Amino acid sequence: MQTQTLDPIDILIVDDDMVNLKLAERILGEEYSIITARSGKKALELLSEYCPKLILLDLHMPDMDGEMTMNEIQQNEEWAKIPVIFLTSDSAPETEQKCFDIGAADFVVKPFVPVIMKSRISRIIEFYSMKNNLEDKLTEKSRIIETVSLNSIMAIANTIDAKDAYTAGHSRRVAKCSEEIAKKLGWDEKDVQNIYRIGLLHDIGKIGVPDSVLNKPTKLNDEEFALIKKHPVIGSEILKDIKTIPGVSDGAKYHHERYDGKGYPSGLKGKDIPLCARIIAIADAYDAMTSNRIYRAKLPDMKVVNEFIRCTGTQFDPEIADVFVGMLKDGFCIENEHRRRNEDTGKVIPDWASESSALLNKVLLDYNEGKGSVDFLTGLNNRGYGEAKIGKLLSEGHKGAMFVVDLDNFKRINDTYGHLMGDKVLKVLASTLSSDISDKDVACRLGGDEFVLFLTDIVEREKIEEHARNIMHKFSENMADVELECGAGIYLSIGIALSPSDGKDFSILYNNADKALYYVKKSGKNSYSFFRDTYTGKLKNRPNADLDHIRYVLEGRMDNTSGAFKIQYEDFQQLYNYLARCVKRKGQMVQTLLFTFGNEGREYLDNAVYEEAMEALEIAIAYSLRMVDVGSRYSSVQYIVILVDTNLENGRKVAERAINQFYKIYSGSGIALSYDIQTMTIN
Repeated sequence: MQTQTLDPIDILIVDDDMVNLKLAERILGEEYSIITARSGKKALELLSEYCPKLILLDLHMPDMDGEMTMNEIQQNEEWAKIPVIFLTSDSAPETEQKCFDIGAADFVVKPFVPVIMKSRISRIIEFYSMKNNLEDKLTEKSRIIETVSLNSIMAIANTIDAKDAYTAGHSRRVAKCSEEIAKKLGWDEKDVQNIYRIGLLHDIGKIGVPDSVLNKPTKLNDEEFALIKKHPVIGSEILKDIKTIPGVSDGAKYHHERYDGKGYPSGLKGKDIPLCARIIAIADAYDAMTSNRIYRAKLPDMKVVNEFIRCTGTQFDPEIADVFVGMLKDGFCIENEHRRRNEDTGKVIPDWASESSALLNKVLLDYNEGKGSVDFLTGLNNRGYGEAKIGKLLSEGHKGAMFVVDLDNFKRINDTYGHLMGDKVLKVLASTLSSDISDKDVACRLGGDEFVLFLTDIVEREKIEEHARNIMHKFSENMADVELECGAGIYLSIGIALSPSDGKDFSILYNNADKALYYVKKSGKNSYSFFRDTYTGKLKNRPNADLDHIRYVLEGRMDNTSGAFKIQYEDFQQLYNYLARCVKRKGQMVQTLLFTFGNEGREYLDNAVYEEAMEALEIAIAYSLRMVDVGSRYSSVQYIVILVDTNLENGRKVAERAINQFYKIYSGSGIALSYDIQTMTIN
């Protein structure tokens, strides 16, 4: 029960003898406010309502004596801070020693001598007042020191999280997932917030793992895997002195332990694994399964559920796993929950890192300068050096524009033509980004096909838009030098955030630019958008580039036996010949529709999902076309339709009719269908 101070009370006097109570009250009443109790039980009741500066406690009382009462007082965290002076008629040295042994601040012998009694009480109240004041200042100073330390650690954690583009945001998603599990388990708010913080810091030990190992696109060898397995112990060492987050060191050290004892680093089993680590293990595995990684695509929702069911009792705590499976079956989605948390708090990410960003970024910059600052494939700044350099510019007060640049349909290049061709495309993009920037600008490769460009001290929107358009135009031109079979459908999406309006440190600015990029991807790719424009629906530079490519093929400006049309070349050859006759001989107006599948998120769906959707689209288009119109698959996610002898307006009506029909037929979820249309001519 919380103590509720009704009136300021200086002293509580506890004695079963009414005469002693009255005498003590007469001696002290002029200088102090007094309350009295004739038993230990009554004293405890009064302490539930009042918080005195001092307790005078009779040592010898019936039923509940002074020692028993003192024991009860010391069991309460708040009451234990109140100094106690024992009252006793026994002046023997043994009694005096006993008083101090059970926690007394002093003792007063009966019968009371007013001068001595007042002197001892005055000294104890003054001493404890000074002591409590010093303790409060020390606690506050310790809190400030730990907060500064935590800010620095969080800044490093954000840097670690950004080491691999395939795991960007991982720690925040694990934190949010752990928070939701804790809520489902019925934890109180304080513990729920605590495990959120533990989740944020669980992978801090990756600071000690080389980038070359974290970003390796192929299977790790035994030596490399041994390096990965060290990160829980490294993290535990970093966090061991953080007292403001109970269990944070355990969360970092044990989140890769398994319930069956086959995990690492300690091989703990069952309930011997700290509870916070058992929860984070589930959240960590969930994010791994539902995120695209460098070595595989994310798993379908049902497969994720089945994996948790399969591993319950072996990898995962069965009780927590059962709760989490129930959450998944009820529709839990970490992206939705994380977005809702951001909306509720009004924060994009924790801003703990900002206070120490200047010093930390200098340390990281110096570290990377000593360890190598260049991405070996593209020749641009590597992730660590680029982030530290941009962070240093921001901490020095420089304004500017951050571009997060991503290749559209890049996975198709790697899957269809191999990683060597993919590397060639990455080099083209790197060359494009670095061709028109000043010495004070920063271009770096984050990893995979994601790049960051920071234009220093450029804040005029027109100049920034011009730069974005130039990048997209020059990339398209430079891609002409790459073999034509990968030239179709490889474009750029760009998200732009401005400093200081969209963020004053790297993490916040990058996160907002990434949100703008996500908006571009969701809205059809091949464009750019400012972070602030994502709230207004504005989208820039939206050409029908795939249709342009088809037109070039039809006009004979490209080899019609190469490119993405190899996927369904015979069908396309029929379309080509038919279209050529209609346009050249009959002078008919022809519209070309290109239907494209995307999804409601940023990453690719499983191929089987697209195949099911494509079958539904073929049926929908068959219902919508006239006998003279023709269509064929263009790729695994695109379908081309030729509308003969019709204008642009009617073509749009056909497209909308087909899309409406598709959504009536298709029973799946997560698929977004869009179209581009263009009037085609052949010279």
